[in-house]
Amino acid sequence: CQQTCLNTIFIQTTMAPKRSLKHTSSPFFAPSTPRKLVQISTPGGTSRLVKKESTSVKESKSSVAGTASNLVNAIIGAGIVGIPFAVKETGLVAGVILVILCAVLTEKSLRVLVATAKHVDVPSYETLFESTYGSFGFYFISLNMLIMAYGGCLSYLTIIKDTLPVLLGVDSGDVGMQRAILTVSTLAVILPISMQRDMADLAKTSRISVVFQFLTVLVVVIYSPVSTTLAEQGGLIAIASKSIVKSNTIFIGLGVLSFAFVCQHSAFIVAGSLEHPTKERWATATTRALALCVILEGACGIAGYLAFMEDTEGNVLNNFLSFDGETKNAANVARGLLCTTMFFVYPMDSFVCRHVLVVLFFRGRRAHEGDDAAVLARRDRRVAMTMVIYLSSLIPALMVDNVGSVLAITGTIAGSCLSYIGPGLIYLAVYGEEFLQKVDEFWGYTAEGEDPDSAEDVESSRLLPEQNSSIAEVSTPPSFTQRTFKVVVWYVTLMDLWCAIATMGKSKLKLFKEKEALKSPHINRLGKCAPPSQGLPRRNRGGSWDAAESNKQKLPAVQETLASNQQGPKVLPYGAIQGGNKAIAAALLAKKQSSEQLMEKVGGVGEEAEATDVDIPPSWYDFCYAIFFVVFGMVALCAGLVSILMTD
Repeated sequence: CQQTCLNTIFIQTTMAPKRSLKHTSSPFFAPSTPRKLVQISTPGGTSRLVKKESTSVKESKSSVAGTASNLVNAIIGAGIVGIPFAVKETGLVAGVILVILCAVLTEKSLRVLVATAKHVDVPSYETLFESTYGSFGFYFISLNMLIMAYGGCLSYLTIIKDTLPVLLGVDSGDVGMQRAILTVSTLAVILPISMQRDMADLAKTSRISVVFQFLTVLVVVIYSPVSTTLAEQGGLIAIASKSIVKSNTIFIGLGVLSFAFVCQHSAFIVAGSLEHPTKERWATATTRALALCVILEGACGIAGYLAFMEDTEGNVLNNFLSFDGETKNAANVARGLLCTTMFFVYPMDSFVCRHVLVVLFFRGRRAHEGDDAAVLARRDRRVAMTMVIYLSSLIPALMVDNVGSVLAITGTIAGSCLSYIGPGLIYLAVYGEEFLQKVDEFWGYTAEGEDPDSAEDVESSRLLPEQNSSIAEVSTPPSFTQRTFKVVVWYVTLMDLWCAIATMGKSKLKLFKEKEALKSPHINRLGKCAPPSQGLPRRNRGGSWDAAESNKQKLPAVQETLASNQQGPKVLPYGAIQGGNKAIAAALLAKKQSSEQLMEKVGGVGEEAEATDVDIPPSWYDFCYAIFFVVFGMVALCAGLVSILMTD
């Protein structure tokens, strides 16, 4: 027996994968600071001792107003001066409707993304996609975020190079002086702001940027010759009746407006910077931010179009070049304000680029989950990565005069995937089981991928009386019209595609949860959700969690039930586990789910006390919204590409 045991150990050790004794990767990309037990605050407001890699890891947090300012700063960049041109291409009435529609969709998608991440218990956009689409989803979202953010950094520097030298009186042919002004100004302002670690640190500069953007719009509204145009065209009603929708150029305007509110690539970084990031507080921040964006962009678009009508240019400030005196001076002030906002908008996208580099190149669980505060606590990492991003965007801006076409194409593709297509696909995949159940209730869809011929006929089975019912009820068979209607709706709505996505997401999410069950518990910076039937636990005045006296009496019985239900994987001779890590993960996940279900009976005693929100079950309305996101994203993608080709 001893010889057999030794032979088994020898075989296991010789067949095990060999690890190199020398690590080839640099310590720069791996945690190297000592681990210490430190006390941190959870999103639920309690404290917990956890292992941290640095004593200075605590992330700065911002208020709802600061978070809303960061969102506005991420949404409104240089694109606000192009809104009047988009209104001209779509028509006045259609343009106003599209501005409001895009704002509503953006606000909804921001809340959907964070709520879905809380449901899965992941802290970032890329790990949310990884939970249902695997490694492909992780790298797909990361690449799109990098493209979107890097394109923004490059475009902001290009605008500064084209605007600031002109305001300083530099000749347009003096290329050397233009490059020098760009380099010196960005080194003095942009680089120090971008060196900060936490998104909450940008709240002050974002507030300044919002004020400057408001003043820019105010200049356009006040100094645009709107009254002259209204008098010539016969009033606002006459203009609106002639400019309801322009069918021949609406795709050009839609391509501009659909990406005027894109900020989803920075949504999780901004949401994580919110102090106590509950769903309610996040919804308040997004509502305030999008409402302000609608007011600013709507006012700029309407005033600019009504002032210059069909002569409106892609940059409405260029329409003021033909004016003299006070109007021209006011336009130059607006250009200066717009140029200044570029110095404050650039760090927002620089933070996103840095976040993507962290998740792609750094090792460890914190880096993979996008815990920038922990990884970038080392100053050398933060400085080196910020410098790499800055130089990689500065050099092309210095050398190339026009990169607009390339940035427009990549931004259109990445923006549509991140803002519309991504949120819709992730919602269908995460709630795939619930979606398949609703489809089965309406159509009798086989959700588990069974053979339709061998599976039970769902519609026929519903004709039989229910055995558990006290009164047998026999349902009438559906009529030919009802059957035809269901078949038509099935194929018209592409239900095969959505069911395939839901089925894949359901299986992938199960594997992801089993994999996460093998890891040590961690605190999600976005908080977590309590089960729908439980609700949020309540705090007493002493700060501890309340529980009813009757529920406390149930706790010993529940603990006894938990102990009796603990069934682990089968242990083979010599300590081997049948099924390996997969079996262990499945057992841990089943134990966790059983524990959560039983803990609901005692009012959330235990781990659920850290919950900051209640998980709301999805409805048909939510799934229709998700499908509309995907369809609208595809339309916006095509419209954006068409607008680029037609304008070029």
